[in-house]
This record gives sequence, C-alpha cells and structure tokens, in this order.
Amino acid sequence: MPDDLYHTDILAWSRAQADRLRRVAAGERVNDVDWAHVIEEVEDVGRSQLAGVESFLVMALLHALKVAAWPEHSAVQHWESEIINFLAQAQIRFEPGMRQHIDGAALYRRALWQFRKTPMRGTPPLPLPESVTFDPAQVLHEEFGATDLLDLIRGA
Repeated sequence: MPDDLYHTDILAWSRAQADRLRRVAAGERVNDVDWAHVIEEVEDVGRSQLAGVESFLVMALLHALKVAAWPEHSAVQHWESEIINFLAQAQIRFEPGMRQHIDGAALYRRALWQFRKTPMRGTPPLPLPESVTFDPAQVLHEEFGATDLLDLIRGA
C-alpha cells in the first residue's frame, strides 16, 4: 500500500487498513498494516468524540449566556431552542467514560470568552457570573434541559 494514500485518500486508506486488521484478527499474518497511522487514528477518534461533546456543551452554554444576559431580547426563544438542540447533540454523543475528561468550569470560561466576543447592539447585557462549575454527568443527563442550564448559570 502506498504510504501517501493516508494523505491523499483517507477513506480508501481507512477501508484498506480495516480490511488488514480484520485479517490480523482472524489469525492471518499481514505485514503491510500502517501501524503508525492506525495508532494515531485510534487516538484521534477518542479525542474527536470528546471534542464534539465539549463543543456542543460550549454552544449550549453560549446560548444560555445570551438568554441570561438579554432576557427580554426578541431572540430569546430562538436561543432557547438552540440550547435544547446543542444539549441534545451533546447528550447523544456522550459516553460515561468521558465524564472524567470534561472540565465544566473550563467549558463555561470558553463560552463566556466567546460571549464577550459576540457583538450585540442596543441594551447592555445583565451581569453574568465569572465562573460556573458543574458536573458534566448532570448536564449530559437526558432529562437536563435549557431551563436547567439557565438555572445553573443564574444560581452561580
């Protein structure tokens, strides 16, 4: 297998490597597994899954910050629906083993940073807490929703 296939057609490379790994698992001796890249990709899968959950949580927090900062804004209903969507996407992708790797306080800081970069004309925002700490398992529970996230921020 050409070494450049990994860089030129990742889908073809991954299919070929999966085929080789199946053959290895079946007991066949296979010499052309691209071990270095296979290992790298396996590591990337976990990081990518975690980053996806964290990204959805940051987006949910960002929209919750908007609602908390401008509760009378005409976009509140839209922001609340976005919170529901982003939480649902995070909840679908969440695996219990991720809990120990998610830092809720850090995610809140990232969302607050993004919030402060968001241009809004008109009414200045209401004060927001500088920090919010939460247990990822709590927020990622399927019963946890937009109102719960807003209560978490308002209660900090």
